[in-house]
Amino acid sequence: MTTLQGIHIDDQFDPFGTEYLADPIAIFNRLPAEYHPVFYASRIGYYVVTRWAESEHVFRHPELFSAANVQDPVTPLRPEAQNVLQAAGYRPGVSTMDPPDHERLRDPIQRTFTPGRIARLVPAINALLDQMLAGVCEQDRFELVAELARPLPVRVIVALIGAPAQDWPQIGRWSAARAALSWGSPPAERQVALAQELTAYQHYFEALLDEKAKHPGEDLASDLLGVERAGELTRSEVASLLLGLSTAGHETTTALITNMLRRLLERPARWQHVVADPRLSEAAVNETLRYDPPVPAWRRVTTVATRLGALELPARADILIWIAAANRDPAVFTTPEHFDLERRDGHRALSFGKGIHACVGAPLARLEARLALNALVGRMPDLQLVGDQPFNFRPTLVSHSPECLWISRTCH
Repeated sequence: MTTLQGIHIDDQFDPFGTEYLADPIAIFNRLPAEYHPVFYASRIGYYVVTRWAESEHVFRHPELFSAANVQDPVTPLRPEAQNVLQAAGYRPGVSTMDPPDHERLRDPIQRTFTPGRIARLVPAINALLDQMLAGVCEQDRFELVAELARPLPVRVIVALIGAPAQDWPQIGRWSAARAALSWGSPPAERQVALAQELTAYQHYFEALLDEKAKHPGEDLASDLLGVERAGELTRSEVASLLLGLSTAGHETTTALITNMLRRLLERPARWQHVVADPRLSEAAVNETLRYDPPVPAWRRVTTVATRLGALELPARADILIWIAAANRDPAVFTTPEHFDLERRDGHRALSFGKGIHACVGAPLARLEARLALNALVGRMPDLQLVGDQPFNFRPTLVSHSPECLWISRTCH
C-alpha cells in the first residue's frame, strides 16, 4: 500500500480530521499519482474523486450517480434519533432526488426564484450592510462572522421566503443543527437533541405555510403555495423546499464571505488591489469559490456498476466529490495554487455543482458576497487581518470556513 510520511492515505483520509478541516487540500497536495483521479478511502467507506473531469462526469450523469445519499448522515444515527425524524415525517429535500421527482420539485423553485426577484433585493441587502457596518465602525476591531458574514445571508433568505424578520436567529440555529446531523460527526448523545431541532425546523415551515395560506404576500412561501394549489406539489413538499432553501440560502454564503475576506486580507497586496479597483469584487468572489470553496466536498452514490478513472465501482458505492481538489486540477486551471484576481479560467470551478443539481441559489450567493465586499472596500479601505489568530472549523462536510475571523480597521 502506498504511504505518505508513514501514513496509509486510504486508511487515514478523514474529512473530519484536524488537518482536513484546517485545509481541505493539504493531503491532496501530497497524494502520489496513483491516487488520481479516484481512490478508495476505507476509513469512511467512500470512493474519493480528486480530478475535475471525473468530478464533472459524476455531476453530469445522474443516471449513473444518484443524489440519494446527499443528506444521509455521515455518522450513522442511533435508533432513537431515527425514530424522532420518522415520527415527524421529515423529508430530506430536493437535493436528494433523481429524475423524474427532481424536476417536479426543482422546476417550481426555478420559476419563483427568478433573476428579477434576486435583482430587486439589492437595495435591501445594501441597507442591511449599512446597518451592520455602522455598528462595527465604533469598534477598534470586529469579528466578521458574527457581525456580518452570518447575519447578512440568513436575514436575506428569511426575507425572501417571507418569514418574520425577528425569526432569523432561530432559523440560523436550526440550520446549524441540520448541518451537524446530516453532514457532521455528532456524538451519539447529541443526536436525539439535533433530530428534535430538525423536526422543530420542519414544523416551523408547516406553520408558516398555514399562515401564508390565510395572508399571502410577495414572497417565495406564498408563490410556492400557488404551485401547491395548482396541484404540482403537496403542502409537505413545499415545507421541505422552504427548509432546504433556508439552509442552503445562507450556510454556504456565510462561508463564501468569510473565506473571501480571509484570502484577500491574508495578503495585504490582494486587498489593496481590490481597494484600488473595486470592479475586481466579482473576480474576488469567483476566485474564492475556486481557491477556497465554501463546500469542499459533496456526495453521490452509484446506481449501477460503472467505471470511474481506472477503478471499477460496484452499484451502491458511495462517492465523495472532492470539489476543493478538483478546483486545483492543473489540467484545467493555470497555476492552480495561486490566488489570482486576473484569472480567466475560474468560471470552470465546480463549487456550485454542475448538471441538474447545480445550485439554484448561486446567483444570490454571488450577489451577497459581491455587495458585502463593495461595502467593506468603500467604508473600510484600511482593513487588516488580526495577526496570529487561531482558526477553528466546524466538523462538517459542508460550509467550510473559519468559525471566527477577527479584523481590525480604520473607518472613513
